[in-house]
Amino acid sequence: MHTVLDWCAWYTRGLPEQVAGGRRDEIASDLHEHATWAAERGIDPRRVARGIRLRALGGVISDLSWRRQQLRRHETPEQLGLRRSARGGLPILAYTLALMLVVGSGFVVIRVAMSLARQDGWFDAAIMGSSLLALAVGACALGLLARARTRWLGALWMIVALYCLLRYGAKALLFSSASYQQLFYTAPFWDLLSKVLIVGLSLFFLGMAVRWMPERHATTVAAARQEVRA
Repeated sequence: MHTVLDWCAWYTRGLPEQVAGGRRDEIASDLHEHATWAAERGIDPRRVARGIRLRALGGVISDLSWRRQQLRRHETPEQLGLRRSARGGLPILAYTLALMLVVGSGFVVIRVAMSLARQDGWFDAAIMGSSLLALAVGACALGLLARARTRWLGALWMIVALYCLLRYGAKALLFSSASYQQLFYTAPFWDLLSKVLIVGLSLFFLGMAVRWMPERHATTVAAARQEVRA
């Protein structure tokens, strides 16, 4: 029970004391009723404690959702302004990352082409094709991101571009750049880092695509207009 109460104290921190205290009292009362019910039926206390922990684990998402709702309900005008500013910064971050990916893809293609021209590089058609694909898809995705109606599609295309660049473009540099070879072999974590970047950036662009979906955008605009009228 102490674990559940400690968890309750953690996710109610920073909330108005009346709200946080009411939530803690509610959880404590629920735990007491659960323990009393189990004692009347002769259930083993260890089994009761295990059941309470499982209930708490299953309710983590609901608890965090409740906290988010309470924070929104009791936020100050300054906090509201900061949240909206942070939300507005996400598209800028998406555009910046997309531009960096396109520039990176262009650099890889140029570097491999220079190496092949000097005939001092190792050529692989699949790897070179993937680098060109990353550049082409990235450029198309950047163009789609420039229009409000198609930016959700551009975010999805950007996932393909970043995968081609980080997965195959890195291999292209490995065989065409002595500096990158030295970095790759002296830093064993480099391959793991590229995989983490692929997963992290893919989730980011996927989230932006969901946010920019036409139906979701229309709903958000309608809600904002209702707030203005109110």
